[in-house]
Amino acid sequence: MSSPHPIYTEAQLEKYLQRINHPSHNHGSSLEEVREKIQTDALGTLAELQRLHLAAIPWGNSGLHYSNHHTISLDPEMIFQKMVERRLDGYCMETTGLLFNVLLCLGYRVYATGGRVSRAVATGVDDGQFKSFGHMVLIVAIGDLKYMVDVGFGANCATAPLPLQDGATATRIAPSDMRLVRQSLTASFDKEQKVWVYQSRHNPESNWLPCICFSEVEFLPQDFELMNFGTSQQRTSWFTQTFVCTRMILDPSGQEVIGQDVMVGKQIKRRIHSNTEILEELQNEEDRVRALALHFDMHLRQEEILGIRGLSSELK
Repeated sequence: MSSPHPIYTEAQLEKYLQRINHPSHNHGSSLEEVREKIQTDALGTLAELQRLHLAAIPWGNSGLHYSNHHTISLDPEMIFQKMVERRLDGYCMETTGLLFNVLLCLGYRVYATGGRVSRAVATGVDDGQFKSFGHMVLIVAIGDLKYMVDVGFGANCATAPLPLQDGATATRIAPSDMRLVRQSLTASFDKEQKVWVYQSRHNPESNWLPCICFSEVEFLPQDFELMNFGTSQQRTSWFTQTFVCTRMILDPSGQEVIGQDVMVGKQIKRRIHSNTEILEELQNEEDRVRALALHFDMHLRQEEILGIRGLSSELK
């Protein structure tokens, strides 16, 4: 995934921009418009691409549940076919990998690094502990600054590029905030070694909770292949036991992320700012397959639908 040569063709890049509903103001080539905007406002264009990607391409793990192979491929052509051509979801190394390859083709100075997910994401309690490497983060250099970019962290995902500056804070989905801090890890012996920690909080009165930690070391495709195998195949991995699907919601202008739809277990919830409502209570697989098409524009094939039979994630 870190080839120095363009990975996607011009036609594929146009299809990607159509997939994320990128507006074409001059009724011409969206790709041509994006390249022109990068020249004058690289950061603003990056933020727009991240925002549109989050709102169009669901974060989820259908390949581990609704398939006859129950595996995840990180091959650039495979993830393009899955998320752009088929309009399905992808988990972190798929959906962020897709954006990574697109940014490379658009000329951004970008590389990928590995992240560790905090245990606080699951428990809501910060005990200072992080899991093993299992997440992909992009680092994009614009001018003299580097930015963290992520489209693969589900409900807690960053919604805009964050500069790699200690204490850099931004609104995530109001009133929720996000920030980066530079600190050593509780489990580290060498306290002089510090990493970036992406944190979020529900509102200005809440405590900051760590979500991901990462360094600025570039990870290579073979590193992610190993990470992907563990995340997608270990029996103890949450991803192999639970099906989840999430997609961000934009305001009518498309300039701000205002909420998200989340499908997990037997519920579909819609969160707009701090308000949450249950859209549906799912009773069985027929309900969930229909809801995936209705709420996430994911249309599964019959052989994919049958793939979940017998798994712990099957709705009965």
